[in-house]
Amino acid sequence: MAEWADFPWNERLYTNSDETILTKALAAVENGYLNPAGGHSRYPGLLPFVTSLGGSKTYVYAYNDDIIAVTDQGRVFRVGQDGSVQDVTGVSVAGGNRVIFDSTDDGRVVMAAGGQIVQLIGNKTTVLSTSAPQSTHIQYIQGYLVAIEAYSGRFYYSDPGAYTTWNPLSVFTADAKPEPLVALATTPYNELMLAAPKHVEQWELLANGNQPFTRRWTTGQGVKYPYTLIADWTGTYGVNDRLEFVKFYGQISQEQSADVSLTLQGVDDWSEAWTAEISVKGQKHFLLVMPNATNSYGTMGITLLMDYVNRKWSFLFGWDAVQAQRVAFPIWSVCRIGSKIFAGVPGGVAVFDNATYTVLGGGYPFLIRSGHVGKWGPSRIDEVRLRLKRGLQADGSAAPAATIGMRWNLDNRGFDQWQYEDLGTAGEREMTIRWGGQGVADTWQVEIAVTDDVPVELVSMQCFVERMRW
Repeated sequence: MAEWADFPWNERLYTNSDETILTKALAAVENGYLNPAGGHSRYPGLLPFVTSLGGSKTYVYAYNDDIIAVTDQGRVFRVGQDGSVQDVTGVSVAGGNRVIFDSTDDGRVVMAAGGQIVQLIGNKTTVLSTSAPQSTHIQYIQGYLVAIEAYSGRFYYSDPGAYTTWNPLSVFTADAKPEPLVALATTPYNELMLAAPKHVEQWELLANGNQPFTRRWTTGQGVKYPYTLIADWTGTYGVNDRLEFVKFYGQISQEQSADVSLTLQGVDDWSEAWTAEISVKGQKHFLLVMPNATNSYGTMGITLLMDYVNRKWSFLFGWDAVQAQRVAFPIWSVCRIGSKIFAGVPGGVAVFDNATYTVLGGGYPFLIRSGHVGKWGPSRIDEVRLRLKRGLQADGSAAPAATIGMRWNLDNRGFDQWQYEDLGTAGEREMTIRWGGQGVADTWQVEIAVTDDVPVELVSMQCFVERMRW
Protein backbone atom coordinates (compact mmCIF):
# COMPACT_ATOMS: atom_id res chain seq x y z
CA MET A 1 0.00 0.00 0.00
CA ALA A 2 1.42 3.37 -1.05
CA GLU A 3 1.49 6.26 1.42
CA TRP A 4 3.03 9.66 1.94
CA ALA A 5 6.02 9.44 4.29
CA ASP A 6 8.21 12.17 5.76
CA PHE A 7 11.80 12.12 4.61
CA PRO A 8 14.15 12.70 7.59
CA TRP A 9 15.02 16.16 6.45
CA ASN A 10 15.25 18.21 9.64
CA GLU A 11 17.98 16.12 11.29
CA ARG A 12 21.32 17.51 12.44
CA LEU A 13 24.56 17.23 10.51
CA TYR A 14 26.67 14.27 11.64
CA THR A 15 30.13 13.77 10.15
CA ASN A 16 31.39 11.44 12.85
CA SER A 17 31.12 8.29 10.75
CA ASP A 18 31.06 7.23 7.12
CA GLU A 19 27.89 8.58 5.53
CA THR A 20 26.92 5.16 4.20
CA ILE A 21 25.84 4.09 7.71
CA LEU A 22 23.79 7.23 8.40
CA THR A 23 20.08 6.44 8.42
CA LYS A 24 18.68 9.68 9.86
CA ALA A 25 21.39 12.31 10.33
CA LEU A 26 22.47 14.50 7.44
CA ALA A 27 25.78 13.87 5.70
CA ALA A 28 26.34 17.45 4.51
CA VAL A 29 24.92 20.92 5.12
CA GLU A 30 26.81 23.61 3.21
CA ASN A 31 26.16 27.37 3.30
CA GLY A 32 22.97 26.85 5.26
CA TYR A 33 21.80 25.95 8.75
CA LEU A 34 18.99 24.14 10.54
CA ASN A 35 16.66 26.85 11.80
CA PRO A 36 14.59 26.71 15.03
CA ALA A 37 11.43 25.77 13.07
CA GLY A 38 13.07 22.55 11.88
CA GLY A 39 13.68 23.72 8.31
CA HIS A 40 16.87 24.63 6.50
CA SER A 41 17.76 28.25 5.75
CA ARG A 42 20.36 29.52 3.35
CA TYR A 43 23.15 31.43 5.08
CA PRO A 44 23.53 35.07 3.98
CA GLY A 45 26.30 35.98 1.61
CA LEU A 46 28.99 38.66 1.66
CA LEU A 47 28.89 42.02 -0.12
CA PRO A 48 32.15 43.92 -0.71
CA PHE A 49 32.28 47.02 1.52
CA VAL A 50 35.87 48.28 1.28
CA THR A 51 38.37 46.77 -1.15
CA SER A 52 41.38 49.12 -0.94
CA LEU A 53 43.23 48.10 2.22
CA GLY A 54 45.76 45.70 0.70
CA GLY A 55 47.16 42.54 2.25
CA SER A 56 45.79 39.00 2.17
CA LYS A 57 44.13 39.08 5.63
CA THR A 58 42.15 41.74 7.47
CA TYR A 59 41.30 41.81 11.18
CA VAL A 60 38.39 44.03 12.21
CA TYR A 61 37.17 45.56 15.46
CA ALA A 62 34.10 47.74 16.08
CA TYR A 63 34.72 50.97 17.96
CA ASN A 64 32.47 54.06 18.22
CA ASP A 65 30.49 53.04 15.12
CA ASP A 66 33.68 52.78 13.08
CA ILE A 67 35.65 49.72 12.06
CA ILE A 68 39.29 49.53 13.06
CA ALA A 69 40.90 47.30 10.44
CA VAL A 70 44.43 45.90 10.55
CA THR A 71 45.95 44.05 7.62
CA ASP A 72 48.48 41.26 7.81
CA GLN A 73 51.03 43.86 6.68
CA GLY A 74 50.45 45.65 10.00
CA ARG A 75 48.75 48.75 8.58
CA VAL A 76 45.85 50.20 10.55
CA PHE A 77 42.76 51.85 9.02
CA ARG A 78 39.67 53.53 10.38
CA VAL A 79 36.68 52.61 8.19
CA GLY A 80 33.44 54.55 8.46
CA GLN A 81 30.00 53.08 7.91
CA ASP A 82 29.78 55.22 4.78
CA GLY A 83 32.76 53.30 3.37
CA SER A 84 35.28 56.09 3.98
CA VAL A 85 38.82 54.93 4.74
CA GLN A 86 41.49 56.72 6.79
CA ASP A 87 44.99 55.30 7.11
CA VAL A 88 45.93 55.87 10.77
CA THR A 89 49.19 53.95 10.74
CA GLY A 90 51.85 55.72 12.75
CA VAL A 91 53.35 52.53 14.16
CA SER A 92 52.57 49.24 12.42
CA VAL A 93 51.14 46.32 14.35
CA ALA A 94 54.01 43.82 14.44
CA GLY A 95 54.43 40.22 15.50
CA GLY A 96 52.97 38.30 12.58
CA ASN A 97 50.09 36.77 14.55
CA ARG A 98 46.37 37.34 14.55
CA VAL A 99 45.53 40.81 15.91
CA ILE A 100 43.73 40.93 19.27
CA PHE A 101 41.88 44.17 20.04
CA ASP A 102 40.32 45.84 23.05
CA SER A 103 39.46 49.38 24.12
CA THR A 104 39.73 51.40 27.31
CA ASP A 105 37.51 53.88 29.11
CA ASP A 106 39.56 56.87 27.95
CA GLY A 107 39.00 56.31 24.24
CA ARG A 108 41.98 54.27 23.08
CA VAL A 109 42.01 51.05 21.06
CA VAL A 110 44.84 48.64 21.89
CA MET A 111 46.20 45.95 19.57
CA ALA A 112 48.53 43.00 20.11
CA ALA A 113 49.87 40.49 17.59
CA GLY A 114 53.02 39.13 19.21
CA GLY A 115 55.20 42.26 19.16
CA GLN A 116 54.92 45.58 20.93
CA ILE A 117 51.40 46.55 21.99
CA VAL A 118 50.10 49.34 19.76
CA GLN A 119 47.44 51.91 20.63
CA LEU A 120 45.20 54.16 18.57
CA ILE A 121 44.28 57.33 20.40
CA GLY A 122 43.79 60.35 18.21
CA ASN A 123 44.69 60.18 14.54
CA LYS A 124 47.73 57.87 14.48
CA THR A 125 48.86 54.64 16.12
CA THR A 126 51.73 54.69 18.60
CA VAL A 127 53.47 52.20 20.87
CA LEU A 128 51.42 51.85 24.05
CA SER A 129 54.43 51.65 26.35
CA THR A 130 58.02 50.53 25.98
CA SER A 131 57.75 48.91 29.43
CA ALA A 132 54.71 46.78 28.50
CA PRO A 133 55.52 43.19 27.54
CA GLN A 134 55.60 41.99 23.98
CA SER A 135 52.33 40.16 23.78
CA THR A 136 49.91 38.22 21.63
CA HIS A 137 46.85 39.07 23.78
CA ILE A 138 45.71 42.19 25.63
CA GLN A 139 42.44 42.85 27.47
CA TYR A 140 40.81 45.67 29.42
CA ILE A 141 39.15 44.89 32.75
CA GLN A 142 37.75 47.49 35.15
CA GLY A 143 40.44 50.13 34.83
CA TYR A 144 43.40 47.87 34.02
CA LEU A 145 45.02 46.62 30.85
CA VAL A 146 46.25 43.04 31.14
CA ALA A 147 48.65 41.35 28.71
CA ILE A 148 50.23 37.93 28.67
CA GLU A 149 53.97 37.81 28.16
CA ALA A 150 54.71 35.77 25.06
CA TYR A 151 56.12 32.28 25.66
CA SER A 152 55.83 32.47 29.45
CA GLY A 153 53.30 31.71 32.16
CA ARG A 154 53.20 35.35 33.30
CA PHE A 155 50.74 38.16 32.72
CA TYR A 156 51.37 41.84 33.41
CA TYR A 157 48.99 44.68 34.15
CA SER A 158 49.10 48.46 33.82
CA ASP A 159 48.62 50.91 36.64
CA PRO A 160 44.90 51.51 37.21
CA GLY A 161 43.64 54.14 34.76
CA ALA A 162 47.21 54.84 33.60
CA TYR A 163 47.41 52.54 30.60
CA THR A 164 50.87 53.59 29.45
CA THR A 165 52.43 52.90 32.86
CA TRP A 166 53.62 49.30 33.36
CA ASN A 167 55.60 48.43 36.48
CA PRO A 168 57.91 45.41 36.08
CA LEU A 169 56.65 44.17 39.46
CA SER A 170 53.01 44.30 38.35
CA VAL A 171 52.98 40.67 37.32
CA PHE A 172 51.29 37.39 38.19
CA THR A 173 52.05 33.83 37.20
CA ALA A 174 49.35 31.45 36.04
CA ASP A 175 51.16 28.45 37.45
CA ALA A 176 48.51 25.83 38.22
CA LYS A 177 50.53 23.84 35.70
CA PRO A 178 54.08 24.70 34.57
CA GLU A 179 53.39 25.70 30.97
CA PRO A 180 53.27 28.92 28.94
CA LEU A 181 50.09 30.92 28.53
CA VAL A 182 48.80 31.01 24.97
CA ALA A 183 45.58 33.06 25.19
CA LEU A 184 43.65 35.56 27.28
CA ALA A 185 39.99 36.62 27.24
CA THR A 186 37.65 38.70 29.42
CA THR A 187 34.16 37.40 30.08
CA PRO A 188 31.07 39.65 30.24
CA TYR A 189 31.16 39.03 34.01
CA ASN A 190 34.57 40.74 34.37
CA GLU A 191 36.54 37.54 34.76
CA LEU A 192 39.97 36.97 33.25
CA MET A 193 40.30 33.63 31.46
CA LEU A 194 43.94 32.63 31.04
CA ALA A 195 44.46 29.64 28.79
CA ALA A 196 47.37 27.24 28.43
CA PRO A 197 47.46 23.97 26.45
CA LYS A 198 46.68 21.79 29.49
CA HIS A 199 44.61 24.06 31.73
CA VAL A 200 42.50 27.22 31.96
CA GLU A 201 42.61 29.56 34.96
CA GLN A 202 39.91 32.03 35.98
CA TRP A 203 41.10 35.21 37.72
CA GLU A 204 39.14 38.23 38.91
CA LEU A 205 39.64 41.59 40.57
CA LEU A 206 39.89 41.77 44.33
CA ALA A 207 37.57 44.22 46.05
CA ASN A 208 40.46 45.34 48.25
CA GLY A 209 44.00 44.35 49.09
CA ASN A 210 47.54 45.01 47.92
CA GLN A 211 47.25 42.94 44.76
CA PRO A 212 44.46 43.63 42.22
CA PHE A 213 43.84 40.06 40.99
CA THR A 214 43.25 36.65 42.49
CA ARG A 215 42.85 33.20 41.01
CA ARG A 216 39.53 31.53 41.78
CA TRP A 217 39.75 28.19 40.02
CA THR A 218 41.48 26.16 37.35
CA THR A 219 40.32 23.40 35.01
CA GLY A 220 41.96 20.17 33.99
CA GLN A 221 41.51 20.96 30.30
CA GLY A 222 43.23 23.66 28.30
CA VAL A 223 43.09 25.45 24.97
CA LYS A 224 45.56 24.10 22.47
CA TYR A 225 45.00 26.66 19.71
CA PRO A 226 45.15 30.22 21.07
CA TYR A 227 42.70 32.04 18.81
CA THR A 228 39.92 29.51 19.32
CA LEU A 229 39.46 30.91 22.85
CA ILE A 230 36.27 32.97 23.10
CA ALA A 231 34.20 34.13 26.08
CA ASP A 232 30.58 35.25 25.96
CA TRP A 233 27.45 35.25 28.15
CA THR A 234 27.05 31.49 27.90
CA GLY A 235 30.57 30.45 28.86
CA THR A 236 34.13 30.21 27.61
CA TYR A 237 34.99 28.07 24.59
CA GLY A 238 38.09 26.73 22.88
CA VAL A 239 39.66 23.76 21.13
CA ASN A 240 41.56 21.51 23.56
CA ASP A 241 44.50 19.17 22.98
CA ARG A 242 42.08 16.33 22.12
CA LEU A 243 40.80 18.44 19.20
CA GLU A 244 37.41 18.98 20.82
CA PHE A 245 35.52 22.27 20.81
CA VAL A 246 34.82 22.59 24.54
CA LYS A 247 32.71 24.89 26.70
CA PHE A 248 34.15 25.86 30.10
CA TYR A 249 31.91 27.14 32.87
CA GLY A 250 32.97 27.07 36.50
CA GLN A 251 35.25 24.09 36.80
CA ILE A 252 33.13 22.06 34.41
CA SER A 253 33.88 21.49 30.74
CA GLN A 254 31.53 20.09 28.13
CA GLU A 255 32.33 19.02 24.58
CA GLN A 256 30.29 20.81 21.92
CA SER A 257 31.66 19.11 18.82
CA ALA A 258 30.71 15.44 19.18
CA ASP A 259 28.72 15.48 15.92
CA VAL A 260 31.70 16.71 13.90
CA SER A 261 34.60 15.33 15.90
CA LEU A 262 35.77 13.18 12.98
CA THR A 263 36.08 16.37 10.93
CA LEU A 264 38.13 18.04 13.67
CA GLN A 265 40.29 14.96 14.14
CA GLY A 266 41.08 15.08 10.42
CA VAL A 267 42.27 18.70 10.36
CA ASP A 268 45.79 18.62 8.95
CA ASP A 269 46.79 22.19 9.81
CA TRP A 270 45.52 24.08 12.87
CA SER A 271 47.71 27.13 12.37
CA GLU A 272 45.76 30.42 12.59
CA ALA A 273 42.56 28.61 13.65
CA TRP A 274 40.07 31.03 15.24
CA THR A 275 36.58 31.28 16.70
CA ALA A 276 34.04 34.12 16.71
CA GLU A 277 30.42 34.67 17.73
CA ILE A 278 28.04 35.69 14.97
CA SER A 279 24.29 36.25 14.92
CA VAL A 280 22.35 36.26 11.65
CA LYS A 281 18.57 36.44 11.27
CA GLY A 282 18.23 36.36 15.06
CA GLN A 283 20.02 33.03 15.42
CA LYS A 284 23.33 32.93 17.26
CA HIS A 285 26.18 30.81 15.93
CA PHE A 286 29.86 30.28 16.58
CA LEU A 287 32.29 30.25 13.66
CA LEU A 288 35.16 27.78 14.01
CA VAL A 289 37.64 28.43 11.21
CA MET A 290 40.73 26.43 10.23
CA PRO A 291 41.95 28.57 7.30
CA ASN A 292 45.00 26.48 6.41
CA ALA A 293 43.44 23.02 6.70
CA THR A 294 42.58 20.83 3.73
CA ASN A 295 38.83 20.40 3.36
CA SER A 296 36.87 17.43 2.00
CA TYR A 297 37.08 18.85 -1.54
CA GLY A 298 40.88 18.91 -1.47
CA THR A 299 41.14 22.70 -1.32
CA MET A 300 42.33 24.87 1.55
CA GLY A 301 40.05 26.14 4.31
CA ILE A 302 37.48 24.62 6.69
CA THR A 303 34.78 26.85 8.21
CA LEU A 304 32.30 25.31 10.63
CA LEU A 305 29.16 27.01 11.91
CA MET A 306 27.58 25.91 15.21
CA ASP A 307 24.14 26.85 16.52
CA TYR A 308 25.13 27.44 20.13
CA VAL A 309 21.68 26.60 21.59
CA ASN A 310 21.14 23.26 19.87
CA ARG A 311 24.76 22.41 18.98
CA LYS A 312 23.86 21.82 15.33
CA TRP A 313 26.68 22.20 12.85
CA SER A 314 27.08 23.09 9.19
CA PHE A 315 29.85 24.18 6.80
CA LEU A 316 30.52 27.44 4.95
CA PHE A 317 32.38 27.45 1.62
CA GLY A 318 33.27 29.91 -1.08
CA TRP A 319 33.35 29.02 -4.76
CA ASP A 320 36.11 29.17 -7.37
CA ALA A 321 34.35 29.66 -10.71
CA VAL A 322 37.52 29.02 -12.74
CA GLN A 323 38.22 25.65 -11.13
CA ALA A 324 34.49 24.97 -10.53
CA GLN A 325 35.09 23.80 -6.97
CA ARG A 326 34.48 24.79 -3.38
CA VAL A 327 37.16 26.79 -1.64
CA ALA A 328 37.64 28.51 1.72
CA PHE A 329 34.96 30.86 2.97
CA PRO A 330 37.09 34.03 2.66
CA ILE A 331 36.87 35.67 6.07
CA TRP A 332 39.51 36.31 8.73
CA SER A 333 37.48 38.08 11.42
CA VAL A 334 34.04 39.52 12.18
CA CYS A 335 32.60 42.42 14.15
CA ARG A 336 29.13 43.88 14.72
CA ILE A 337 27.96 47.48 14.53
CA GLY A 338 24.25 47.77 15.27
CA SER A 339 22.43 45.27 13.09
CA LYS A 340 25.30 44.90 10.61
CA ILE A 341 27.97 42.23 10.76
CA PHE A 342 31.23 43.07 9.02
CA ALA A 343 33.95 40.64 8.03
CA GLY A 344 37.64 41.11 7.42
CA VAL A 345 38.42 39.62 4.00
CA PRO A 346 41.49 39.61 1.75
CA GLY A 347 42.24 43.20 0.83
CA GLY A 348 39.41 44.83 2.75
CA VAL A 349 36.10 44.57 4.57
CA ALA A 350 32.82 42.91 3.56
CA VAL A 351 29.36 42.91 5.11
CA PHE A 352 26.94 40.01 5.60
CA ASP A 353 23.74 40.77 3.73
CA ASN A 354 20.45 38.93 4.29
CA ALA A 355 19.36 39.57 0.70
CA THR A 356 22.60 38.42 -0.94
CA TYR A 357 23.57 34.82 -1.67
CA THR A 358 26.94 35.30 -3.29
CA VAL A 359 30.35 35.69 -1.65
CA LEU A 360 32.13 38.87 -2.77
CA GLY A 361 30.36 38.56 -6.11
CA GLY A 362 31.21 34.89 -6.62
CA GLY A 363 29.19 31.70 -6.32
CA TYR A 364 27.80 30.41 -3.04
CA PRO A 365 26.12 26.99 -3.49
CA PHE A 366 23.58 25.91 -0.87
CA LEU A 367 23.68 22.11 -0.56
CA ILE A 368 22.16 19.50 1.73
CA ARG A 369 22.87 15.75 1.51
CA SER A 370 20.98 13.15 3.52
CA GLY A 371 22.16 9.88 4.94
CA HIS A 372 21.11 6.55 3.41
CA VAL A 373 17.47 6.11 4.40
CA GLY A 374 16.33 2.48 4.55
CA LYS A 375 13.34 2.63 6.89
CA TRP A 376 10.89 1.64 4.11
CA GLY A 377 12.78 -1.51 3.12
CA PRO A 378 12.55 -2.43 -0.57
CA SER A 379 10.37 0.35 -1.95
CA ARG A 380 9.41 2.52 -4.88
CA ILE A 381 9.07 6.29 -4.73
CA ASP A 382 6.31 7.41 -7.08
CA GLU A 383 6.30 11.09 -6.16
CA VAL A 384 8.37 13.58 -4.15
CA ARG A 385 7.08 16.87 -2.85
CA LEU A 386 9.34 19.49 -1.37
CA ARG A 387 7.77 22.25 0.69
CA LEU A 388 9.71 25.48 0.74
CA LYS A 389 9.54 29.24 0.79
CA ARG A 390 10.45 30.44 -2.67
CA GLY A 391 12.87 33.29 -3.08
CA LEU A 392 11.58 36.85 -2.90
CA GLN A 393 13.37 40.16 -3.13
CA ALA A 394 13.57 42.47 -0.11
CA ASP A 395 10.56 44.43 -1.46
CA GLY A 396 8.46 41.25 -1.70
CA SER A 397 8.65 40.92 -5.49
CA ALA A 398 9.61 37.68 -7.19
CA ALA A 399 13.30 36.91 -7.44
CA PRO A 400 14.94 36.43 -10.85
CA ALA A 401 14.41 33.09 -12.55
CA ALA A 402 16.31 30.44 -10.61
CA THR A 403 16.29 26.68 -10.15
CA ILE A 404 16.61 24.12 -7.40
CA GLY A 405 18.32 20.81 -8.11
CA MET A 406 17.74 17.32 -6.73
CA ARG A 407 19.58 14.06 -7.37
CA TRP A 408 19.42 10.59 -5.84
CA ASN A 409 21.85 7.85 -4.88
CA LEU A 410 19.94 4.55 -4.88
CA ASP A 411 21.46 1.64 -2.94
CA ASN A 412 24.78 3.52 -2.85
CA ARG A 413 25.31 2.94 -6.59
CA GLY A 414 26.27 6.57 -7.08
CA PHE A 415 24.33 9.76 -7.68
CA ASP A 416 22.30 10.04 -10.85
CA GLN A 417 21.82 13.17 -12.95
CA TRP A 418 20.54 16.41 -11.46
CA GLN A 419 16.84 17.16 -11.86
CA TYR A 420 15.89 20.84 -11.86
CA GLU A 421 12.71 22.73 -11.09
CA ASP A 422 11.93 26.45 -11.22
CA LEU A 423 12.50 28.38 -8.04
CA GLY A 424 11.34 31.92 -7.42
CA THR A 425 10.18 32.76 -10.95
CA ALA A 426 7.77 35.63 -11.49
CA GLY A 427 4.26 34.79 -10.38
CA GLU A 428 5.24 31.62 -8.52
CA ARG A 429 3.74 31.55 -5.03
CA GLU A 430 2.99 27.87 -4.39
CA MET A 431 5.10 26.45 -1.60
CA THR A 432 5.32 22.88 -2.93
CA ILE A 433 7.46 21.55 -5.77
CA ARG A 434 6.71 18.05 -7.12
CA TRP A 435 9.42 15.93 -8.67
CA GLY A 436 7.73 12.74 -9.88
CA GLY A 437 8.91 9.15 -9.45
CA GLN A 438 12.47 8.31 -8.46
CA GLY A 439 12.77 4.55 -8.95
CA VAL A 440 13.11 1.42 -6.81
CA ALA A 441 15.69 0.80 -4.07
CA ASP A 442 16.39 -0.56 -0.60
CA THR A 443 18.15 2.62 0.56
CA TRP A 444 17.71 6.22 -0.54
CA GLN A 445 20.10 9.15 -0.38
CA VAL A 446 19.18 12.57 -1.74
CA GLU A 447 21.14 15.74 -2.42
CA ILE A 448 19.48 19.13 -2.93
CA ALA A 449 21.25 22.26 -4.13
CA VAL A 450 20.56 25.89 -5.01
CA THR A 451 23.31 27.80 -6.78
CA ASP A 452 21.47 30.93 -7.93
CA ASP A 453 21.54 34.19 -5.97
CA VAL A 454 18.12 33.82 -4.35
CA PRO A 455 16.93 33.20 -0.79
CA VAL A 456 15.30 29.87 -0.02
CA GLU A 457 13.89 28.20 3.07
CA LEU A 458 13.43 24.42 2.85
CA VAL A 459 10.60 23.36 5.15
CA SER A 460 9.94 19.64 4.68
CA MET A 461 10.00 16.79 2.20
CA GLN A 462 7.58 13.89 1.70
CA CYS A 463 7.81 10.86 -0.55
CA PHE A 464 4.90 8.80 -1.90
CA VAL A 465 6.28 5.37 -1.07
CA GLU A 466 5.11 1.96 -2.28
CA ARG A 467 6.63 -0.81 -0.17
CA MET A 468 7.66 -3.68 -2.43
CA ARG A 469 6.86 -7.34 -1.82
CA TRP A 470 9.36 -9.79 -3.18
